[in-house]
Formats: sequence, C-alpha cells, structure tokens
Amino acid sequence: MSVNVDPDRDPTIWFCVRRDGAPKNRGWIRDAPLDDLPRRVGARRGDVVEVCVAQDFRPVRLGRFPRVFSERARGRVGMEIRYRGEVVRVAPTWMLATNRRFRRVLDRFLKQRNATADEFTVNGGLRAYSARQFLLDGGGEGVADELFRGAPLVPPSPSAEEDRAADLADGIGNWMLANLAPDGALPYKYWPSRGIVSPADNAIRRFLASLSLARLGELRGSSEIRQAARRNLRFNVARYFRDLGEGRGAIVEPAGAKLGAAAIAALAILESPASDEFLPELEMLTAGVNSLADEDNGFRTFFFPPERDGDNWNFYSGEALLFWAEAVRRGAPSAPTLERCAATFDRCRRRHYQARNPAFVPWHTQACASLYDQTGRSEFADFALEINDWLLPMQQWDQRPGLPPDLWGRFHDPERPDFGPPHAASTGAYMEGLADAMTLARAVGDGARAAAYEVAIARGLRSLRQLQFRDRRDAFYITKPERVMGALRTEAYDNAVRVDSAAHALAAAVKILRP
Repeated sequence: MSVNVDPDRDPTIWFCVRRDGAPKNRGWIRDAPLDDLPRRVGARRGDVVEVCVAQDFRPVRLGRFPRVFSERARGRVGMEIRYRGEVVRVAPTWMLATNRRFRRVLDRFLKQRNATADEFTVNGGLRAYSARQFLLDGGGEGVADELFRGAPLVPPSPSAEEDRAADLADGIGNWMLANLAPDGALPYKYWPSRGIVSPADNAIRRFLASLSLARLGELRGSSEIRQAARRNLRFNVARYFRDLGEGRGAIVEPAGAKLGAAAIAALAILESPASDEFLPELEMLTAGVNSLADEDNGFRTFFFPPERDGDNWNFYSGEALLFWAEAVRRGAPSAPTLERCAATFDRCRRRHYQARNPAFVPWHTQACASLYDQTGRSEFADFALEINDWLLPMQQWDQRPGLPPDLWGRFHDPERPDFGPPHAASTGAYMEGLADAMTLARAVGDGARAAAYEVAIARGLRSLRQLQFRDRRDAFYITKPERVMGALRTEAYDNAVRVDSAAHALAAAVKILRP
C-alpha cells in the first residue's frame, strides 16, 4: 500500500519500477536527476519508471480531511501519515494505479496497527503534498513523459491532423472487439487495478453497447463489427428477455423489470441489421413499452416491483419516447401513432418543467429530433433546443476557478449534487443529445445555437479522450492492457471501466461522424 520514509532525511522523489504493468521495485529517494533515475533504481530495458517529485508539503487537520483529500484530489495529491514516530507516504500515482480512496488508505493504516481514530488524533498527524509526475523509459532512453494525474493531458483544441471523434470511436470499437467473448458477452464492469471483471451487472447498459456497436458497424461498413454487434445482441436477448404473458415482453433482472431496459433492447433490435432474427421479441417488447404509457406522467417506469414505479423517470421516459419515435419511423409492428407520441411528449415536457433534471435532456432531445424529422412540427425542435441551452452551463471549462485541466469538458454542477456525480457515461450521454441538438439548430437556421453546441461537443470530445486508455503512457500500471485499451475510465480519478461509458461515447462519436 505505502512505503515508509525517514522523516529526518525527508526524501522527495517517489519511484516505482514497473515491468508489464506490475510493480517490481518502489520507494523514496533523494536528489536523483531524472535522466539517471532508471539506473539508480535498477530499472532495465523494457521497464517503465513511474516518478512523483513531491513538493508543497502542508499539514492537514482531521476536520479538513474530506475537503483536502477529496475524490477530485485523487491522483494529484499525495498523503503522508505520521503515527507514533512512523511516517508513511502514499504517492498520487500509486493511489491511481491501485484505485484507492484516501479514507480507505487511512483506515487500512490504522487497522494494520490496531489503532483507533481517537488514538490517531492524539498520536498521529497528516500532511498533504503535490507532485510533478513523470514516466521514464527503464533503459534510460527517450525523453521523460510528464503526466498530469497519471496520464498525458489532452490539449483544449485538437491538432490540424487530429480527428477526435474518429479516434474515440475507433478506440472504443477496437476495445469492444478485443473483449467480446465467444458467446457474445461484453464485460459490464472491469477493474483494471485488480485485473478482474466486477460481478455487477446492468441490462440497460449492456443493450446500449449492442446499439452503439451496430451503429459503428453501419458507419464503417464493417462486416466484422456488424457480426460482433449481432453476437452481442443475441447474448443479451437470450440472457435478459422474458415473456410476461398477454403478448408483453420485458428485460428482467434480479431487481425487477425496467421500462428503460425494454425500450433500449427494443431500439437495439430495431436498428440491428439482423433485426429479423428477433422479431417476436421486438413485438413483445413493443407491447410491453406500450403497456407502461401513463396518462399523467407519460410513462410508468417499472413493470415490477410496483414499489419502484416512478424511479429513474428522467432517464426511462426519454428512452421509451425515443423508441416509440423510431418504431413509427421504421414501421415496427404495434408502433404507436405520431399523435400518441406527441401527446406523450407533452406530458413529459410538463413534468420536466415541474422538476428539471439534466438526466432528462439527452434522451428527450434524441426523441424530439426523431419526431421533428418525421413531422416538421416546431414544438419538438424548440423544446430540444431549450433544454440543451439549459444544460450548457453545466459543462465545466477553464473559466471555473481551480478546475484541473484534465476535467475540462465534462458535465457537472457542483452547486447541485442532487444532479449526480460527474462520470464518463453522463458526458457521453449529453454528447449524444448535443449532436442531435446541433443538427436541429442547423435545420431551423439557428446558426448561433449550432455554433454553441459545436463548441460544447468539441469540449466534450476533449473530456472523453482524456478518459480513454489511449497508449502505454496512461496504461503504464495495467497488467492486462488488452482489457482496457480504447475503453474509458469512469473519471480521471477512478479507473474502473464500464460498458455504458464506452457505449454512450461511441454513440455520440458516430452521430458526430455521420454525414
């Protein structure tokens, strides 16, 4: 977990020699120039040396622990723990590589020493410190790569030859192909630091991957990607689809059956080049979504259990309305009429005004874009543009005081924690909606809005590329790089990989790239 230091000599350079991602030698030393450091610490050709040059040590009172050692500080701030003459430091990059939280590190330290929090208050202390971070070639060759929070910084603007949407999509597509199991499964959640798949699961997010992978296959005209998407969809349908009786179908998980899962599964089937294979399931899923239409709220959100009905309304109502709109467009069996879609849209709009939430924006934007495209009715375009205007100030950029540059472009309102924490999946989802909002703004001749959305999309792409495992420099601590390359970390300070982070980002990139 950590390395003891000599408080009298106070070494300031942390090193970790890694071979194929695994730590082989680590510790603290003094006064070692970077160009000679690999030799000094016994690194050899093929190794990489992770380095933190510590600076700006400052004491931290226990009452300020949550503020100083916050989630956003992980990977940038190191922690020094002093207790009964012992001094232990945990380097920022080590925190990232092990994906540990500060509180967990301190609790583990105390548990190993059988010390209580009260004893630590009397006999211990904390210091925080900053650190410049570098990655060195173990053979002493090449130039040191300077890192920011364990990864190279993606500049605010792309270079002339860079296509961030294409690079994002290609990386995610390659990750999906590399991690697709023979039975068609994709890992829902993967822990890079431990090199294992999480037991967690979520059917909606798995079907999102089926949908986005199929869209990538169509965009690239790739039979390999199309076949991979078909195998993945077949796996998901076989695993989760259930006949509820009376002609209705649902996507069933141990915790219940959600409107959003049925809608996204049906949309994935609808858009699949192999949709004919799943026509019975599509018809029953359509009937299932239809059965949850509600005269007051637009939709109920759970088939069962009944006590969860109403949960996640901001997400699921938009997913269901988007499926309805596309079912009408494609002439799906049992699809509702456009008039019914419009009436449900009006109910959802009214409820949104009663309690606005950013989670509502991307799915309803996509539904409005489909309905506007089919009807030309201005109310759909006007509402989509209005809600995206409301969303834009939540995108964080360099004007936010103290915002680290690796967080630029994400969506988060720190004044409204009830809107949820920032993460890759939400940024990707907002980007999907913004891509459609930009198309709508152009369609109605609103150049100012189209330009504003284009700027937001460019900034969002910067954020998503920052979170993507792109090369050896941001995967230097990964022992199984094939499991992560091209995937997205949940946040700059949380390296967990989730399939919905990849799926939303891929869907957004495909929309941006599509002519």
